[in-house]
Amino acid sequence: MRLRILILLACGLLQSAWAQACTITIGAVHAARELPGASGRPAHDWQPVTLPDTWTTRWPGYSGVVWYRISLNQDCSAALQAQEPVALLATSINMAGEVYLNDTLLWRDTSMQEPLSRSWNMPRYWILPLAALQADGNAIWIRIQGEALVQPGLGTIRVGPAAQLLELHEHFVWSNRTIFKINLIGTLFITALFSGIWLLNRKQSVHGWFAALNLAWAMFIYNVIATDPWPFQEVASVARFNAIAFMVFCSCYAIFIFELLGRALPHRLQRGLQAVTLGMSLLVALMPEKHLESTMDLGTSSHMLAFTIASIAPLVYAWRYRSLKDVLLALPGLLMLCVAVHDLNRYLLKTSEPMTLAPYTSLFAMILITGVLGARIAASMRRTERFNVELTAAVEQACRELETTMDKKHQTALSNSRLQERLQFIHDLHDGFGSALVRAIIQAERNADTHPEASRHVSTLRSLRDDLRNVIDGRHTAHSATPATPAEWLAPTRHRFSTLFDELDMTSHWSCLAAWPRPPGVALCMELTRLLEEALSNVLKHSAATEVEVALTEDARGVLTLEVRDNGVGFDIAAMGQETGGIGLSSMHARVARLGGKLHLESRPGHSLVRARLGR
Repeated sequence: MRLRILILLACGLLQSAWAQACTITIGAVHAARELPGASGRPAHDWQPVTLPDTWTTRWPGYSGVVWYRISLNQDCSAALQAQEPVALLATSINMAGEVYLNDTLLWRDTSMQEPLSRSWNMPRYWILPLAALQADGNAIWIRIQGEALVQPGLGTIRVGPAAQLLELHEHFVWSNRTIFKINLIGTLFITALFSGIWLLNRKQSVHGWFAALNLAWAMFIYNVIATDPWPFQEVASVARFNAIAFMVFCSCYAIFIFELLGRALPHRLQRGLQAVTLGMSLLVALMPEKHLESTMDLGTSSHMLAFTIASIAPLVYAWRYRSLKDVLLALPGLLMLCVAVHDLNRYLLKTSEPMTLAPYTSLFAMILITGVLGARIAASMRRTERFNVELTAAVEQACRELETTMDKKHQTALSNSRLQERLQFIHDLHDGFGSALVRAIIQAERNADTHPEASRHVSTLRSLRDDLRNVIDGRHTAHSATPATPAEWLAPTRHRFSTLFDELDMTSHWSCLAAWPRPPGVALCMELTRLLEEALSNVLKHSAATEVEVALTEDARGVLTLEVRDNGVGFDIAAMGQETGGIGLSSMHARVARLGGKLHLESRPGHSLVRARLGR
């Protein structure tokens, strides 16, 4: 029993040791140029290299075909039949290539001649066929067609268990391609969004520059994921296009950042930057391939300087003006600048796994800037909404004021129309009735000697003439000055009616205030005069009185009271109000109502009273 256990243990140890001996590893790596006109693998001039490799460091300016020989360390192919499948992983082949396991072709790019296929950023993965493995002396042969202009060579090569390398391959596909595709889609979406916003409002140039820099960035990173040179026919044209896209991006970014800060570049400086970009782009596009690399280096370096200045400028403004806004706006550019330095350093050091951060940070920076611009647009929309509300309120207020003004204008026009009608009536009265009245006075004066009653008629006609003049002159009342005292206001009416009372042997008593309690308006004086004239005319016509008394008083509350008393025969107030001839009473009520007062009437034989109270 013990012997059996020892035998099994020995077999297990022997099997483990045998499996470890059969583990495939990469040995020496050599490279050699394929001579022009030759075919097949070079027989001489193999040089040892370290992967990843760029052959222009060894053969400057060389464009053509280079073979790489990668030795595999193993000598137990039979034992491999029971092991896990073995895989081969290549991180990049620049530019197009074909891969062999010993003499067995594993894979070949679609086009090995111009226009070349583009495998420079495409991780490749193959399962090694066990039947092609030899007992010893196995090698991976990779034939690469490349151009000196685009750093030709071979990336990192790994050989190992298929499952392990498949996981690593997926990692490289994500970091080298998928994230760039996401970046490209997001960038194109932002480009379309802000292009539309700018087209709707071209005064906001910051949106246009943001759309332009995103479009240029999308064109630049397209080079990373493209697997064929379309729409170009050669690698050099792709390199020219990529360099121009990068320069346009840097130029638009610099202009955009200063626009975003609200401190736009001076017109001459902005035009100068655009002119440099245009000039360098034309040089790159037209330069012969012999001098193209140095021209592209000059153009990209100068524009990288503009990008650096634009990234640092917000920090300078923040330090100078102590502005948090400038610091926040500087973060995306500063982050992109640091990442660019990091990625460039990893590329120059030729690390085995050059983890690039640009696709992550650039997308993050663009989204962050999009958020800033979106917040500005939202704030602008809120300001517009507030302005619209204020404008609506202002328009409504203006409409109300205009309506009031138009109403006043209408009332003024109506008043002027009435005034014109009154003036026309007065002119007609003057020309018609006035002339007839004058002729009657003249005729009565001629008959005064022969007819004793004629003198009394002359007096009546003259009184009528004076009333007519008073009515005609009343058109000037609105433009006359207010009487300084109540006595001054009462004097004209007292003079005219006292003469009539004396002719009729009627005694009159007149009393009034020494001063106005409050300065009266012209309209009030006119209405009071008409009211008094109407009341005194009624006394003359109907009362047969021998005494009449007129008084203008004021009570303790400042209320004006105008009273007309007589000792005549009196009248029936109710009957007078119902008769068509009672126009005088109606007019008096209307006048007092217009003045905001009350009219009080009393009448019995031997006593009649008309009292008008004006005031609160």
